Amino acid sequence: MIRSFGVRDLLLVGNLQKKGTCLDPEIALTRPYSPLLAALSSYLLLQEGGTSTFILEAMDQSSPSTSPHGERSPERSRGTVEPSGHRQMQGLAQMRQRRGRPEADVIYLAPSFSTADEAPAIWHRLLTHLCTRAGERGIQRLFARLAEDGEEIETFQQVGFSPYTREDIFRLNSLSESHQRLDRVVMRPQQAVDAWALQRLYANVAPRLVQHVESLGERGWERSSVDWPLRARSEGYVLEDNGEIVSYLLFSGGRIGHWMRILLHPQAYDRADEVIQHGLAFLSHYPPCPIYCSVREYEGGLRAPLQDWGFEPFGSQAVLVKHTTVRIKEPARKLVPALDKRAEAATPTMSRINSNRGI
Repeated sequence: MIRSFGVRDLLLVGNLQKKGTCLDPEIALTRPYSPLLAALSSYLLLQEGGTSTFILEAMDQSSPSTSPHGERSPERSRGTVEPSGHRQMQGLAQMRQRRGRPEADVIYLAPSFSTADEAPAIWHRLLTHLCTRAGERGIQRLFARLAEDGEEIETFQQVGFSPYTREDIFRLNSLSESHQRLDRVVMRPQQAVDAWALQRLYANVAPRLVQHVESLGERGWERSSVDWPLRARSEGYVLEDNGEIVSYLLFSGGRIGHWMRILLHPQAYDRADEVIQHGLAFLSHYPPCPIYCSVREYEGGLRAPLQDWGFEPFGSQAVLVKHTTVRIKEPARKLVPALDKRAEAATPTMSRINSNRGI
């Protein structure tokens, strides 16, 4: 049985959050994440478009080798064999809808693969439920980020998720005095009127496949000041060259780490040092913490400059998407009474018969 989070689930979620997996690296690396706090905030504030939390509690009566539908179970594909008999299965899943967009991110699943042998089966059930509920809410795409070499990817693919790009995460442990010095200010704060120019920059950076999957329009560049309790306030800056935006810098500070994201035009890689220097100088005003920067596989021109500034490879992740089936309600169509008459055989009138006989 899978149900939406309620007050009766406080204790269960409190226990499950100790052994789950956070799938959003920006959240996991920059601030302690509490699934219980996220679930409670959405529940008490009635935020339908916020964090949706679902609870699985069921007795697993299927055999270890096949699912109830005769398909090979995730446990079997993982290579583990469970003893016969009934098992109590408990799990937790959370997805977060993106503000103003028909998209959501899978951000938390419990238990993790490292803490429970039945985790693949639990994830499979919860992910299937997430996809169904997302479609019912009009969400067209579900996204997830997973360690590139992790076995969790197989379970996501069984539900219909597909990888469409990958990201490398770089880490800078601490800032030196040279990082905090800014020779000259060449970037300005992001403004609402920059949305169309940022969309053009994104089109020049991302491959067609990525653009098609993410479907970022102008609203995709709107920056929210606070998205409590998941994210802190973010700051965006742009770099212009001859009236055209050639780079976008987005960063946010956290309690245990800071996050930085750079979008740089392929023909402006010679200005990567300027952008990185600005980002580090801005983050020097935040409490000292490690700084993380994500770089996608098609942004290779950023890797060497980041390493020149002291960043080191930290990890790689696959970015997956699942296109949901959205339920569309159509009103029943009814013919206008004048048009709803069946075809009838023509009956000749007396005048027509007489005229045919020549009378």
